[in-house]
Amino acid sequence: MTCGRRGITTVDDEDLGPLKMQNLIFRLGDTPGGIRWTGRRLGQDNDAVYAELGVDAERLAVLREKGVV
Repeated sequence: MTCGRRGITTVDDEDLGPLKMQNLIFRLGDTPGGIRWTGRRLGQDNDAVYAELGVDAERLAVLREKGVV
C-alpha cells in the first residue's frame, strides 16, 4: 500500500472542489512533478479539435446552433 509514501493526494477541481487522487508513482528529488488538474472539462478542447479537422469558426457556430456540437 503506497499511502504511507504520499500515494494519495488532494487536487482542487473547478466544479467539485478538493478531490482525493492517486499521486504520482515516481518522484525525482530535483524535479518531483505534480498534478496540475483533475481532468479536462467536457467540450473544453472542441474548438481546437474541430479547427484541426478543418472546421472553421463560422461552420462550428452553425453546428452549435443546430445542437450538433
